Amino acid sequence: MSETVIEQPSHPLDDSQSTEVAAPPASPEEVELVERTVVARNVLTDNMPDEKFEGMVNVTLELIERRFRKMQELVDVSSSDVNINPFLMLAMAPAYNLYSPFEVAEYTQNAKMFHGDATAFGKYVEKHIFELFGVKEPPEKRQLKSEWSPIDAEITVEGERYLTTWKSGPWTMNQSHANEMIQRFPNIHKATGCNIILGIFYGKHDSLNNKPALVARETGEYFHVLVGKDLWEFVTGVRNAHMEVYRAIREAQSRFAIAHGGKTFFEHFIEARLKLSQSFRDEFELMGTEDDMWEMIFRKAF
Repeated sequence: MSETVIEQPSHPLDDSQSTEVAAPPASPEEVELVERTVVARNVLTDNMPDEKFEGMVNVTLELIERRFRKMQELVDVSSSDVNINPFLMLAMAPAYNLYSPFEVAEYTQNAKMFHGDATAFGKYVEKHIFELFGVKEPPEKRQLKSEWSPIDAEITVEGERYLTTWKSGPWTMNQSHANEMIQRFPNIHKATGCNIILGIFYGKHDSLNNKPALVARETGEYFHVLVGKDLWEFVTGVRNAHMEVYRAIREAQSRFAIAHGGKTFFEHFIEARLKLSQSFRDEFELMGTEDDMWEMIFRKAF
């Protein structure tokens, strides 16, 4: 089907900048109207097949359990998973209220877990949920790893093969990603004749930064961007598939609680934090008063 897409022009983003920084908005005179073909399935079903739903529940439960095991490892200050940067933590203490072992334990725990959660999310969707719907690695990627570096997977939809590249959210594509796609996609399309989809797991089209539009202008009509709801429907063939993922996540959370004595993940999180807090006290000889906590940490951390 065809629709008019409003695209924003590229504003170069230095590769040293965070990939989470939103691209600057375009001024009205910079907005470009582009007539573009948007890929979509011809047929969508209203119901997620039971076996697919159960598969999503299982892989979600496995994700929660993996993060749970990682959280349980963060209870000892001497662990290789616990990183203490006393300079940075002291400098930021007023911002994060880091004046007791419990607060330092919370900061340390969150820093490790939140970063790991973000990494785990992409693998959870790409390697686990999407695989349930026939997404797989193209054989060419194993044979031509460098040339195919921006391609993550392939999927066959209604008899047609599509090549895909994944980004987790609307801000996670930067200038270096765009440059690589612009360089590699024309030869990949010429060799395969396949449409190429940039799939973004969450968000909406109008929340994208300007890099997808840059790739669209510099490649060709074979390049398509699917965001959030549109991507999930295209991959699964199920209308409002993102809501089925929501149901699967809630079901997995319920099963996790049952399997762990009725406690929520957060309750276990606090228990682990208390153990890490005690480990801080023992390691740095903090005996009740927190007035000299940072001095003691500096004395003992080197």
